[in-house]
Amino acid sequence: MASGGMRRRALALAGNLSPAGQSRLNVTLRVLVALPGGYGLASLGGVALGLWLPLSRADRAMAGTLSGLLLWPIVFIAAFGISSLRRLMLGVGACMGVLALMAFAAGWRP
Repeated sequence: MASGGMRRRALALAGNLSPAGQSRLNVTLRVLVALPGGYGLASLGGVALGLWLPLSRADRAMAGTLSGLLLWPIVFIAAFGISSLRRLMLGVGACMGVLALMAFAAGWRP
């Protein structure tokens, strides 16, 4: 016998397609935030790190590129780990803003 706490709401009912449609829309929006947002965050992170490191120019460029390659999968994984789509977009946008300010403060001119 199942207790009251063990009962769950049905995910889909006959003739009710809204949960599946909402799920597909949610996944699509998260991918659309993760791909360009992750690319922007990775490239800005690479630029900011490349400008702030006290190394030679070639070593800074290499370190910035490698850090960008590490940031993009992290953003993509976080896009599906964060519960709210609004929080995801605000987080990616805030991180991009901070990295852009760091790059501009170091003298980067696009």
